[in-house]
Amino acid sequence: MKKIIAFTEGDGVGKEVIPEGIKILKIIDEYTDFEFEFKEAPAGGAVWKKHGESLPEKSFETIKNSDALLFGAIGIPGLPQGVAEIAILNIRQGLDLYVNLRPIKLYEPLRDRCPLRDEFIGDGIDIYFVRENTEGLYKNIGYLKENEAQNIMHYTREGCERIIKFAFEFAKRKGHKKVTSVDKANILKPSQLWRKIFHDIGSKYPNIKIEDIYIDAFCQWLIRTPYAYQTVVTGNMFGDIISDEAAFLIGSLGMASSGNIHPNKVSMYEPIHGSAPDIAGKNIANPIGTILSVKLMMEESFQSKIGNEIENAVEEGLKEGRTIDIENPNLKTLSTKEMGDLISEKLRNKLKK
Repeated sequence: MKKIIAFTEGDGVGKEVIPEGIKILKIIDEYTDFEFEFKEAPAGGAVWKKHGESLPEKSFETIKNSDALLFGAIGIPGLPQGVAEIAILNIRQGLDLYVNLRPIKLYEPLRDRCPLRDEFIGDGIDIYFVRENTEGLYKNIGYLKENEAQNIMHYTREGCERIIKFAFEFAKRKGHKKVTSVDKANILKPSQLWRKIFHDIGSKYPNIKIEDIYIDAFCQWLIRTPYAYQTVVTGNMFGDIISDEAAFLIGSLGMASSGNIHPNKVSMYEPIHGSAPDIAGKNIANPIGTILSVKLMMEESFQSKIGNEIENAVEEGLKEGRTIDIENPNLKTLSTKEMGDLISEKLRNKLKK
């Protein structure tokens, strides 16, 4: 089963963590029916400095003609605001990647790294944020003048329906009993449209409970009872904020993965941490967010159960060693490459049985 994987290392620690994700894919290639061909698609701040654009057309063509994209992190100090980051928006819009799927899971070996007390964690944290990825404020409709600026929060029925339907189908596939919608319908008209559509679609899934929570309330409930949520669906900006908030509950931002998805089409998978220029080049960045992004890729783009094996390899690895952001005095402190090697070896042992 041959698949073309485009990859963008980008800037900063992206250049260190993406090779660890590719390492996982190469093990899958070696021990399963999957056959991967890797093609580089340069993008980011360094590319902008060299070519005057952060996503060259040649790179985008490589991405469009692949089966999936593994994306690192972009941004370097000293660039004009947003010139590197526009590459991500252009990929999302250009490929119509309307689903941003962000899993937030507290693995048992990292329970002690969660900043919350045990009563707030309950039996654990295992949330999937389903974020609308192409509309809202991030569609970037607006202007910037010297004394005035504007962005329009633009929602359409089509955009709301397809992301909410995805959320319910995803919850059904995962066996979740509830879908939570986060909006600001008491104030914002786009949220009022969103809430109506959420209830219309939710009524077609009688076995799944639905609930609405305002964004400001949800931010505090996420801290007080994170164990209470399974599938959470929301708009673009709200999803960006609450999924980053949730990432700090699982030990480190370096643990969090994401998928920018258009079902059955080319999709992009990336860790949600930034380029972290302060630690770039030190070989200390956590590669697990990238490795778990490969897990998502296998599950969502290739419908493979190998994702479970990757996750099990990660959890086993965490019992033996940690990168500095999640270090434990009783375990070995590992470099980026060493952490990737440990998890890769755990996966190799699982797949070759």
